[in-house]
Amino acid sequence: MLSYRHAFHAGGAADVHKHAVLALLLDHFRAREKPFSVIDIYAGRGIYGLNSIEAQKRKEFEHGIAKLIARPDRLPLLNSYWSAVDAINEAALTRYPGSPQIVRHGLRAGDELVANELHPADYEELQRWAGEDPRIHVHRRDAVEALVALVPPSIRRGLVLVDPAYEIKTEYETVSLAVAKSFAKWPQGVFAVWYPVLTEDRYITTRQKLLELIPADILQTEFDLGRAKDYPGMQSSGLWIINPPWKIEDAIDQAGLWLAKQLGQERPARHRMTWLRQVKP
Repeated sequence: MLSYRHAFHAGGAADVHKHAVLALLLDHFRAREKPFSVIDIYAGRGIYGLNSIEAQKRKEFEHGIAKLIARPDRLPLLNSYWSAVDAINEAALTRYPGSPQIVRHGLRAGDELVANELHPADYEELQRWAGEDPRIHVHRRDAVEALVALVPPSIRRGLVLVDPAYEIKTEYETVSLAVAKSFAKWPQGVFAVWYPVLTEDRYITTRQKLLELIPADILQTEFDLGRAKDYPGMQSSGLWIINPPWKIEDAIDQAGLWLAKQLGQERPARHRMTWLRQVKP
């Protein structure tokens, strides 16, 4: 379970998709003066060095953020995301913001971030990154346990980001069960649950459980990375958004379609958006 490290995948196309959606969700919460909270269950580190041994091993960022950040025609809809990346870089792209940094970049005085990370080295780095910022609270707990224990937050308007590694097959079920329990404790919260599309298609089990156990609107955004059909690893990056904010699907689809035009490897990337359940039209 602790062998997975976000650092090996920092800034890749899957990260770009996931963090672009996160930035759009944060834009929604910032549109009102009322404070909000974000709970990041698998937080990793705050910032990743793209010259690090981990990032250089796979160089996934070369197929992701490196293709986008210097473009003069960056999509204005994603200005919050671009700003989070620009803020930690100078002349060249050398660092990439993890989800905690993307959240922190947009936090206001009354907002808060609860960041949880179990890996000991990443937890220590996360603590150093957080420093004395009173808006940020760092935990080291088992993620499935924390997902239920840390809700509802003191600020009842907000978002939970669930970004598992899915290294252990049983996570496809345990994560969905924990999300359902967490939702039952905080039914007004927005939950964004990331999943990979692999050859085994185990994510379907998670999707079915979420639909069975959670009586709420669920929006699915899926980004085909444009890898070769016989590529043995992840083919697509997806997010299930439970209780999606009003009209967020328009922004996500626009951003996803734009990103698909810019990214892609052996074949063109694609974005697909589907309502798994839409109670309210």
